[in-house]
Amino acid sequence: MNNSFPRLIDGMCATLRGEVLSRIDDDYARSQVYGVINLLNTFKVRADWSAAFLVQQIEAQHTALAVAADAMAGAGAGAQVPAVAARAAPAAMPIATLLAERDAGNHAIAELMAWLDAHRGALPAPPQAERVESALRDAMRAEVEIELKHSPRPMFAEMSGAAEV
Repeated sequence: MNNSFPRLIDGMCATLRGEVLSRIDDDYARSQVYGVINLLNTFKVRADWSAAFLVQQIEAQHTALAVAADAMAGAGAGAQVPAVAARAAPAAMPIATLLAERDAGNHAIAELMAWLDAHRGALPAPPQAERVESALRDAMRAEVEIELKHSPRPMFAEMSGAAEV
Protein backbone atom coordinates (compact mmCIF):
# COMPACT_ATOMS: atom_id res chain seq x y z
CA MET A 1 0.00 0.00 0.00
CA ASN A 2 1.59 3.18 -1.13
CA ASN A 3 -1.15 5.60 -0.19
CA SER A 4 -2.35 6.60 3.21
CA PHE A 5 -5.89 5.81 4.29
CA PRO A 6 -6.97 9.50 4.31
CA ARG A 7 -5.54 10.03 0.82
CA LEU A 8 -7.50 7.07 -0.55
CA ILE A 9 -10.71 8.37 1.02
CA ASP A 10 -10.06 11.85 -0.41
CA GLY A 11 -9.56 10.30 -3.85
CA MET A 12 -12.85 8.40 -3.61
CA CYS A 13 -14.72 11.52 -2.55
CA ALA A 14 -13.16 13.57 -5.35
CA THR A 15 -14.17 10.93 -7.90
CA LEU A 16 -17.72 10.80 -6.59
CA ARG A 17 -17.98 14.60 -6.70
CA GLY A 18 -16.27 15.13 -10.03
CA GLU A 19 -17.32 12.09 -12.04
CA VAL A 20 -20.49 10.64 -10.52
CA LEU A 21 -22.48 13.62 -9.26
CA SER A 22 -22.04 15.50 -12.53
CA ARG A 23 -23.79 12.66 -14.37
CA ILE A 24 -26.75 12.15 -12.05
CA ASP A 25 -29.96 14.04 -12.76
CA ASP A 26 -32.16 12.41 -10.13
CA ASP A 27 -32.25 14.38 -6.86
CA TYR A 28 -32.73 11.23 -4.75
CA ALA A 29 -29.72 9.51 -6.36
CA ARG A 30 -27.65 12.69 -5.86
CA SER A 31 -28.60 12.78 -2.17
CA GLN A 32 -27.52 9.14 -1.83
CA VAL A 33 -24.11 9.92 -3.36
CA TYR A 34 -23.72 12.83 -0.93
CA GLY A 35 -24.56 10.37 1.85
CA VAL A 36 -21.79 8.05 0.65
CA ILE A 37 -19.34 10.98 0.54
CA ASN A 38 -20.31 11.89 4.10
CA LEU A 39 -19.86 8.27 5.20
CA LEU A 40 -16.42 8.08 3.57
CA ASN A 41 -15.36 11.31 5.31
CA THR A 42 -16.53 9.82 8.61
CA PHE A 43 -14.46 6.70 7.94
CA LYS A 44 -11.47 8.88 7.18
CA VAL A 45 -11.39 10.35 10.68
CA ARG A 46 -12.53 7.26 12.59
CA ALA A 47 -10.95 4.30 10.83
CA ASP A 48 -7.43 3.20 10.03
CA TRP A 49 -5.60 0.45 8.16
CA SER A 50 -5.96 -3.04 9.51
CA ALA A 51 -2.84 -4.05 11.36
CA ALA A 52 -3.29 -7.80 10.79
CA PHE A 53 -1.87 -7.98 7.28
CA LEU A 54 0.90 -5.48 8.04
CA VAL A 55 2.05 -7.61 10.96
CA GLN A 56 2.06 -10.70 8.70
CA GLN A 57 4.14 -8.86 6.08
CA ILE A 58 6.60 -7.60 8.70
CA GLU A 59 6.96 -11.08 10.18
CA ALA A 60 7.74 -12.50 6.72
CA GLN A 61 10.38 -9.78 6.27
CA HIS A 62 11.90 -10.51 9.69
CA THR A 63 12.15 -14.21 8.85
CA ALA A 64 13.83 -13.51 5.50
CA LEU A 65 16.23 -10.96 6.94
CA ALA A 66 17.15 -13.32 9.79
CA VAL A 67 17.94 -16.08 7.29
CA ALA A 68 19.96 -13.59 5.24
CA ALA A 69 21.87 -12.35 8.29
CA ASP A 70 22.66 -15.93 9.30
CA ALA A 71 23.82 -16.87 5.81
CA MET A 72 25.85 -13.70 5.35
CA ALA A 73 27.54 -13.94 8.75
CA GLY A 74 30.47 -15.73 7.16
CA ALA A 75 30.55 -13.72 3.94
CA GLY A 76 33.88 -13.23 2.20
CA ALA A 77 36.79 -11.56 3.94
CA GLY A 78 36.59 -7.83 3.64
CA ALA A 79 33.15 -7.89 2.04
CA GLN A 80 31.04 -5.07 3.35
CA VAL A 81 27.73 -6.83 3.79
CA PRO A 82 24.82 -4.43 4.37
CA ALA A 83 23.81 -4.45 7.99
CA VAL A 84 20.62 -6.37 8.70
CA ALA A 85 19.19 -4.88 11.86
CA ALA A 86 17.62 -7.26 14.32
CA ARG A 87 14.01 -6.28 14.74
CA ALA A 88 11.54 -7.14 17.42
CA ALA A 89 8.27 -8.68 16.27
CA PRO A 90 5.61 -5.99 16.00
CA ALA A 91 3.26 -5.82 18.90
CA ALA A 92 0.50 -3.32 19.42
CA MET A 93 1.97 -0.49 17.37
CA PRO A 94 0.19 2.41 15.71
CA ILE A 95 -0.54 1.81 12.03
CA ALA A 96 1.88 4.56 10.98
CA THR A 97 4.66 2.76 12.87
CA LEU A 98 3.76 -0.56 11.27
CA LEU A 99 3.75 1.03 7.80
CA ALA A 100 7.16 2.56 8.50
CA GLU A 101 8.44 -0.80 9.77
CA ARG A 102 7.13 -2.59 6.68
CA ASP A 103 8.68 0.05 4.40
CA ALA A 104 12.02 -0.20 6.25
CA GLY A 105 11.92 -3.98 5.79
CA ASN A 106 11.27 -3.54 2.07
CA HIS A 107 14.19 -1.11 1.88
CA ALA A 108 16.49 -3.56 3.71
CA ILE A 109 15.45 -6.39 1.38
CA ALA A 110 16.04 -4.24 -1.72
CA GLU A 111 19.41 -3.08 -0.42
CA LEU A 112 20.48 -6.63 0.35
CA MET A 113 19.31 -7.87 -3.07
CA ALA A 114 21.31 -5.10 -4.78
CA TRP A 115 24.39 -5.92 -2.69
CA LEU A 116 24.00 -9.61 -3.47
CA ASP A 117 23.79 -8.93 -7.21
CA ALA A 118 26.91 -6.77 -7.08
CA HIS A 119 28.99 -9.18 -4.94
CA ARG A 120 27.70 -12.62 -5.89
CA GLY A 121 30.96 -13.62 -7.58
CA ALA A 122 33.06 -12.64 -4.56
CA LEU A 123 31.15 -14.82 -2.11
CA PRO A 124 33.06 -17.94 -1.07
CA ALA A 125 30.08 -20.31 -1.33
CA PRO A 126 27.47 -19.97 -4.13
CA PRO A 127 24.81 -21.79 -2.05
CA GLN A 128 25.13 -18.98 0.47
CA ALA A 129 23.98 -16.41 -2.10
CA GLU A 130 21.21 -18.70 -3.32
CA ARG A 131 19.96 -19.19 0.25
CA VAL A 132 19.86 -15.43 0.86
CA GLU A 133 18.20 -14.67 -2.47
CA SER A 134 15.61 -17.39 -1.94
CA ALA A 135 14.72 -16.09 1.53
CA LEU A 136 14.39 -12.52 0.27
CA ARG A 137 12.25 -13.54 -2.70
CA ASP A 138 10.04 -15.59 -0.35
CA ALA A 139 9.45 -12.44 1.71
CA MET A 140 8.56 -10.44 -1.40
CA ARG A 141 6.13 -13.15 -2.57
CA ALA A 142 4.61 -13.36 0.91
CA GLU A 143 3.94 -9.61 0.90
CA VAL A 144 2.02 -9.87 -2.37
CA GLU A 145 0.13 -13.00 -1.25
CA ILE A 146 -0.87 -11.33 2.01
CA GLU A 147 -2.07 -8.24 0.13
CA LEU A 148 -4.18 -10.40 -2.19
CA LYS A 149 -5.57 -12.45 0.69
CA HIS A 150 -6.76 -9.28 2.42
CA SER A 151 -8.22 -7.64 -0.72
CA PRO A 152 -11.82 -8.07 -1.83
CA ARG A 153 -12.50 -9.90 -5.05
CA PRO A 154 -12.98 -7.52 -7.97
CA MET A 155 -16.55 -6.91 -9.09
CA PHE A 156 -15.88 -6.69 -12.83
CA ALA A 157 -19.24 -8.20 -13.82
CA GLU A 158 -21.17 -5.78 -11.61
CA MET A 159 -19.12 -2.79 -12.79
CA SER A 160 -19.52 -3.56 -16.47
CA GLY A 161 -23.24 -4.28 -16.26
CA ALA A 162 -24.11 -1.67 -13.61
CA ALA A 163 -26.04 -4.34 -11.72
CA GLU A 164 -25.20 -6.58 -8.81
CA VAL A 165 -24.66 -10.22 -9.79
